[in-house]
Amino acid sequence: MSVSKHYTPTLGYTHLIAPGESGIKNLHFGILNLSPNSTYFDHSDDCEVALIALEGECRLLVGHNGNKANGVLGKRKDVFDGEACLAFIPHRTTYEVITTSKRVEIAFCKTPSHTDSAAVILDAGENRTDTNYKLCICENEFETEWIGEGFCFYRFLEEKGTATVNMDDSKNKSTRVVMHHNDLLGIAEQTRARLLEFEGEIYELTVFQSIHLQ
Repeated sequence: MSVSKHYTPTLGYTHLIAPGESGIKNLHFGILNLSPNSTYFDHSDDCEVALIALEGECRLLVGHNGNKANGVLGKRKDVFDGEACLAFIPHRTTYEVITTSKRVEIAFCKTPSHTDSAAVILDAGENRTDTNYKLCICENEFETEWIGEGFCFYRFLEEKGTATVNMDDSKNKSTRVVMHHNDLLGIAEQTRARLLEFEGEIYELTVFQSIHLQ
């Protein structure tokens, strides 16, 4: 089973998919859109949080007891301008996003976790060194077959294009889903997903708890 949602850019945090929706059991996905001179403050509660900078630049302040991080997140003008900066935030930790550009847009993904890991803020292309985080983040891995619960988010240059994704569920039932600009595909457990074809200049963000590369 899978579910697709369309994201309409709106100031603030936009919730898209959470556990309990169409076979999704653990993952949350949403997008934060901030205007200049604005901030966003939250607490990770009982989840680990991954932040993926889609466009713009901000300062990220993470702080809880001895687990603190402070750094710049995001350096590209849009998703077609190089690789993303990433941040991983452990459970039971506060974090604050402060805009330092005209606009900042960040994808959020959360999953339940009780692992005590250090907060990590990564520059574009920097390898993650903390392996305790469950969430796996990839961009534009077009030849990859994804297995397990996760999300695929799509954008197209000038908002023109489509992507066709093949889905095989646990009963070997195949379906094809056509994705458009700013569409999010939620993929349930025991489902295999592969991008079959696309038209236009495409960006694909994938977020999974586990991946299998073929």
